[in-house]
This record gives sequence, C-alpha cells and structure tokens, in this order.
Amino acid sequence: MIRGRIKGAVLLVALAALLIAPGAASAVNQVTFSQVGNLTSPRQLPGAAPLPDGRILIVGGYSGPGNHALNSAEIFDPKTNTFSAIGATMAIGRYAPAVAALPDGRILVAGGWDDGNDLASAEVFNPGSGTFSPVGSMATVREDAGAAPLPDGRVLIIGGYAQTGGVNTTEIFDPKTNSFSPGPTLPYGISYAAVAVISGGRVLIAGGDDESTMEFTDKALVFNPSSGTFASVGSLPARTNAPAGASLPGGRALVAGGYDADASDFTTRAQAFDPATNSFSSSGIGNLIRPREEAAAAELPDGRVLVAGGYFASPAERLDTAEVLSVPSNSFSTKLKGRKVKFAVTTEGVAQTTDVSTQVATTAKKKKKPKLVKTTSAHGGPGTIVVKIKLTKQGSAKLRQKGKLKVRVVYTPDQGISATKKLKLRAGK
Repeated sequence: MIRGRIKGAVLLVALAALLIAPGAASAVNQVTFSQVGNLTSPRQLPGAAPLPDGRILIVGGYSGPGNHALNSAEIFDPKTNTFSAIGATMAIGRYAPAVAALPDGRILVAGGWDDGNDLASAEVFNPGSGTFSPVGSMATVREDAGAAPLPDGRVLIIGGYAQTGGVNTTEIFDPKTNSFSPGPTLPYGISYAAVAVISGGRVLIAGGDDESTMEFTDKALVFNPSSGTFASVGSLPARTNAPAGASLPGGRALVAGGYDADASDFTTRAQAFDPATNSFSSSGIGNLIRPREEAAAAELPDGRVLVAGGYFASPAERLDTAEVLSVPSNSFSTKLKGRKVKFAVTTEGVAQTTDVSTQVATTAKKKKKPKLVKTTSAHGGPGTIVVKIKLTKQGSAKLRQKGKLKVRVVYTPDQGISATKKLKLRAGK
C-alpha cells in the first residue's frame, strides 16, 4: 500500500469547489489559470522539469489503487497545450521523485518511492537520445525531496522523507561527475514542500511537512548558494502540505494548491513569493481552477507556469488534469529626467516610485528608518508612463547633504506580478 499521508474527512467546501465552472474564481486585474489538455495518465506526486526546447518532461508519480509507482514519462508542449507519452521508461517506478533540469539539457530524477521502499537511486533523461540512464545514488533514501538547479550548474536535493523518519540533510548532484556529495544541513527536516529558484539563484522552500513535529507547516526557508546557508522568511497564509512551486518572471516564485491544514481542506489558493520583501501575497493572482495537492509544476519559456496532476480526496482521485498560469510581461525600463521617471512598458499597468526602505523586510528589532520618498504612481501603457518623484523633508535634506538618493521604482501590470528596480536621483538634476 502506498505510504501517502492521505487525509481523512474532506469538508463539503471541497466538493463545492469542484462545481465552480473553470475561471469562476478569477477576478478583475488578476492573472488567472486556464485549463489545458489532460495528461496521458493520472499522476499523483510526479516530477516535472523544462527541456531545452521549452517543453516540459513529466515523470513518475502514482496512478491509483491497484497500480504501481509509475516508471513512465510524458511531455507537455506549450505550443499546443497538449501532453504526449514517450516510449522511454525509467529503470524503476518512482512516486514523489526529486526532478531538476541540468545545464547540458538532461533531466535529473532522484529518489522517490517504488512499491514498498524509499529510494536512493537516480537516473537522468537525455532528450537527445530520448532515453533514461542510471547515475550515482544518493547517500540517503529520499521520498518527496525538493530539487533545485544552482547557479553553478549543480542541483541541490532538499530534505525528503524516509521510512525511518524525516530527513534534515541535503545532497548536491554534480552533472560533471554524475555523483552526489553532502550538502548543508536544513534547520529542520522538510518534505512535500514547494521548491523554486528565485532571484540571485537562491532557492525557496515553502510549506510541506515539518518532519521535526510531523505536522504540516506554513514556514518557509530561502537557501543562499553564495553562503551555503538557509534562512527563515515570511510564512504562507496557512499550514499547507504538498503545494506546487515554480519560478515566476522577475525572480519571484509561485506556490499553488496543496492541503490547507488550517481549513482541513484542499485548496485552490495561489500566491507569489517576493524575495524583495520576503513575503507571500495572493494579490494579482487568481485561484487554481480546481483544488489539488501533490501536483507537479514547472515554468514555461513564455513566462507561463504549468501545474499538472496531483491528488484530491472526494472521492480519492489521482488527477490527469492540468492548467497554466499566464503571466504577462512585467519588464520595464526607466529614464530619469529631473524629478520625473519615464517608464517604458509593454503592457498596461501601474508605475510607481517609492522609498527604497519599503523593499527591505523589517523586523521588530530594527529601528524604523525615516521615509525619504513619498509614494507616487500613475496608470498607463503600453508605451510611456510618467511618474513624479516627491521627496519628504528628510529626503530633500539627505539629497542636499549626500548629493544622491536611491529611489525604488515598481511596475505592476494590470494582470500580473510586479517587478522592481532602483535608480539614483542626483542633486541639481
């Protein structure tokens, strides 16, 4: 029998959510999810990673009672929004594997659960030959560990679950040697978490199961590859098990769905993590079309995010449905002319100038700094949006004293996620 932590009673709220027509959860000025073609097989806790040509490889998972951990794979084509099975199979069925893309185009598939054992073995998919081949094994068996590409081309394998308990260690896969080596230790064991790369090559680990307490968590960590350390950041809005995670344009991350332990229900909630503020927000993001936990997620080359498969219990169902979040471009450039900022944008939205200190998450221990720049904004685009810079008395004094002042500029498309930059205002200009 599968070692899933299947939830018991599911409230009627979850059933009602299924009756809502696709898109009904969308709101004005939100990026929304839309349904795409179905997987060729239901897949609970599959793995997903982007291929060099922009398609997405989906591997493994579990298809339901009476079946086994899947050794099959399929590919999502963003040009047609459809899935197609491939003939290549893994050496072993893998439920809840850790999956990540490698710099040479291969896809690493590590660990997971077969039909009775947690796994340490790993293999790679080669898109050139269309085949899987074995590589070195991990030092520790890991089911539902996280996997994230690092800036140097290696892959960080994060936590996971073993039959003896939770895992608070990490391992690093080197594609040059096809082998694993020990990585930094986590502050606590974590499995079933959303994992995504954010700005600066850092890695977000959000929600999941805190193996030190054996409870679902709302906690989040960020791994910094430069220092090799983990740091706690802002919390999810609820204790959430097995949400899907993927990178978003602008260095942010999407965390969607999962099992909401606070509401005792599966959730359609989606939110973005902003590394500039170390916080999560659902602002500007619509809900998933249907509740799902243990789904796979991966970013597409056009800025969209695929969320596929998963599990829902009312009745127990392994899902073959998939949906995508369409994220309009939030890229912009600026030109400073006097006390005005000219934003060049490609979509309609809001341009804003504000104080740099608002970009940094504050703690109770830190003394609040005086605000130097008043928040001003204007709506417009596509094209040019002009926003005035207004300084406070303290800001004007500092500009006279230092001769320069940093200003934070933000652009938020009407449907999408904001992006930020800094510019320098100089005295006498």
